Amino acid sequence: MNFRFADFEINVARQELRRAGAIVHIEPQVFDLLVHLIRNRDRIVSKDELIDVIWQGRIVSEATLSSRISAARRALGDSGTDQSFIRTLHKRGFRFVGDVDDDTSAPTTVVVEKGSPGAAENAADVVPTGESPPLSGGASDAPGGNAILHDARQADTASVENETASSGRRAARHPLFAAAAMALVALGVAAAWWLMSPFPPPVPHTKDHIALASEAPSSAERLRAPVPSIVVLPFVNLSGDAQQDYLADGITDSLISDVARALPGISIVSRDTAFTYKGRGADARQIGRELEVRYLLEGSVVPEGERVRVNTRLVETKEASQLWAERFDTERGSILDVQDEIVSRVSRAIGLQVVDIEARRSLRERPDSAELIDLIMRGKAVLNLPSSPTTMTDARGLFEQALKVEPTSVDGLAGVATTLVFEFLNGYYETGAEERLGRAERLLNHALAIEPRHLMALKANAALRRAQGRFDDAIVVAEAVIMENPGEPWAYKEIGLSTLYLGKPEQALEWFAKADRIDPRDPGRWTWLDGRGHALILLGRDEEAIRTLTSALDANPKNTSPHAFLAAAYALLDRSEEARAALATYLERRPGTRISTFRTLSPVPLALTSPAYRQLRTRVNEGLRKAGMPE
Repeated sequence: MNFRFADFEINVARQELRRAGAIVHIEPQVFDLLVHLIRNRDRIVSKDELIDVIWQGRIVSEATLSSRISAARRALGDSGTDQSFIRTLHKRGFRFVGDVDDDTSAPTTVVVEKGSPGAAENAADVVPTGESPPLSGGASDAPGGNAILHDARQADTASVENETASSGRRAARHPLFAAAAMALVALGVAAAWWLMSPFPPPVPHTKDHIALASEAPSSAERLRAPVPSIVVLPFVNLSGDAQQDYLADGITDSLISDVARALPGISIVSRDTAFTYKGRGADARQIGRELEVRYLLEGSVVPEGERVRVNTRLVETKEASQLWAERFDTERGSILDVQDEIVSRVSRAIGLQVVDIEARRSLRERPDSAELIDLIMRGKAVLNLPSSPTTMTDARGLFEQALKVEPTSVDGLAGVATTLVFEFLNGYYETGAEERLGRAERLLNHALAIEPRHLMALKANAALRRAQGRFDDAIVVAEAVIMENPGEPWAYKEIGLSTLYLGKPEQALEWFAKADRIDPRDPGRWTWLDGRGHALILLGRDEEAIRTLTSALDANPKNTSPHAFLAAAYALLDRSEEARAALATYLERRPGTRISTFRTLSPVPLALTSPAYRQLRTRVNEGLRKAGMPE
């Protein structure tokens, strides 16, 4: 059975939710809940019924149910305010109110008619009339295997039950025949499962004969990596003044939104559910069990005169173990400015931590996994490492594997494009520039056509526009990234670099400073330090440039360009020995470089930069000449 509504499609057999053809990643329990609401859209479904069906009678809190409802709404782009698809009826339950088209044309089954000769022997001979695609996740099942049998289970169950009811009197007269027939039916069904599926069959839900994703066979569990989930608990106001609660609550509210943007594809517990824990002091393990979340982010806010201190920590709920902790101090100016800065810094740090932890967990627990989320997480973790030709190649390999699993994966498309763009911008290869940028542009056009606001694709697109010399366009795209996620330092850096090539180094410095304020420990920090050092030399601030470029090399020793700029800065300060040493290091990595060829092709073709920038850059050439670089 498939369900279609708006631009969504649900394939029950494959346990997939798609929007405009692209897979929407959704937890199994959330998928089950959504399917149950759609199947019963003609009536109100009570909370007790949902708990009974989804959790099969296990005791769970209403907060847990609320978090699953919120997750289902998020997957559909719905909200508790709009309720365009899932409507809450106060004290009564929920109802799916979207216009749904049922599609039963997907793999159907033919069951031998009851009562025909040999029916007992052939009742289990389920004949597929078409093949179903393999299960999502890239593993190769037998054609039509689990998916066909998933559809067949209801027919099997109904057939067996009807056969039993209609032959009751016969069974009383011929108990031996009835027993043999039932044994053959059971044997046939078991044999069919054994032959067609490499894993044990799921147990159908006997209450209403629907098979839920949470009851899926161990194969599905093994193929589908669990979607990471996190709750941001209300931050605690430690000032002793209850009137200061608004600051802690505001930070929590904004963090819930920003962490969701920083971690696309990861389930975030809703604000309403998270605030039920305010002041409760519950144990991390208990919260993990109640909300079924893997991570917990908690913290405290301490206003101290003209400063605000925020302590945060990330906890893994299963063992209540602390994974990361950080303290953020900032000047207390405008409350909104303080809140924005803290939230931006925390959300960025958490985003990096969770991607890294999930990638390592994936490698440890599922080293051979071809599951989409595993490949994407690993690819992102590699991209977060200091850039080098090897990291770009490794990351691209993972994203390309992801595209084999799901050709329309926007993360996969954007990931491959990102590696291609940065191989060009970082000058890793002397040939193939046009091919790399051309392929990157095609991939990004495809990705943004599927998901126009996808952060990774927008970020890569801004960098691509810069590489093409379309600096104004690059700034517009980077501003779109900031609109989606103000805590993304990479976007501020990108605006800074495009502004620099437009010949405005003073303005560029302001953008680089914004990037550094958000995350002074970001793995990509070397990129804006490199840009800052470049801008400082153009402005004649050579001592500052040397300090900044040295920091850029500390952040990423594999980066080559700072050595050339250091050589120029040292030479302009008449520090000849240091200038020659820096130049020698650069030429060792880029032999044959001359003043006339220095950075003419990357990171941006010099001919595409503004006349104002080219005029300012003569100062760099002068420094390189004094350091000893040949003409």
